[in-house]
Amino acid sequence: MISGNDRFCDGCGQKLPPGSKLSQQVVAKEEALRYRTGAPANADGAVTLDLCLQCRVNRANHLKHS
Repeated sequence: MISGNDRFCDGCGQKLPPGSKLSQQVVAKEEALRYRTGAPANADGAVTLDLCLQCRVNRANHLKHS
């Protein structure tokens, strides 16, 4: 998420330093509700989130073990 000149991870909300890389992840609307970002749904009903590396790893581990 971008707020003014600052960027934040949709997963953990941490402020990211300039130049850090975010990865956009397309998730189901139900999964996006867990992140409580308020990001709008795409035309297909999925939601695109910006996640930092740690949140991407956490998400992958959660999906792997559930």
